[in-house]
Amino acid sequence: MERTIEKLGKFSEMVMQDAYRKKKERVRQAEKEKQEIIASSEIQYLQKAYEKIQDAVRRFEKQYNEEISKAVVESKEAMFNRRDEIIGSVFANVKKRLEEFVREKDYPVWIEKALGSALREAGEGKISVTVDEEDLELFKEIRTRLGADFDISESDEPVIGGFLVMNRDKGLIWNYTFVNRLNRERASFLERIPLSIE
Repeated sequence: MERTIEKLGKFSEMVMQDAYRKKKERVRQAEKEKQEIIASSEIQYLQKAYEKIQDAVRRFEKQYNEEISKAVVESKEAMFNRRDEIIGSVFANVKKRLEEFVREKDYPVWIEKALGSALREAGEGKISVTVDEEDLELFKEIRTRLGADFDISESDEPVIGGFLVMNRDKGLIWNYTFVNRLNRERASFLERIPLSIE
């Protein structure tokens, strides 16, 4: 019996060692699984945090770009408006100078030369000259001095000074009005001096 008890003791010890080994293996396996789950969770949390950070960065960049674009557009608009103010001011001063020139003693001399040249250019045919109301008498005097044959009429719109010559037979018009010249110079100026903001 003693032998049986000894065998039982050894068997019991073997079973206990095997159970302890299995327990140790299961604890190690459980610890490994726990670490894997923690690592996997950390990766998921890090992935979610990274995605949130990327979304925030994209929103910030979009907002930043929108603000930059808005500022650029506003700056361009301000520049164009300022340019228009400056050009408007310059050409208003030119217009004022032209209006002053029309009242000076050199104006009739200039008009007579310009009209003589325009009439030669217009050539033969029924000629009519259109002028500002203030210039009607001046052009009648010039017509008499030049001994020319042309009709004189008042312009429907202010021309500042100068005149419009029409050869009715040829259907041709020559515009020597100051307002036309001023408008051409303004358009030419805008073409020569474009405002470009990149």
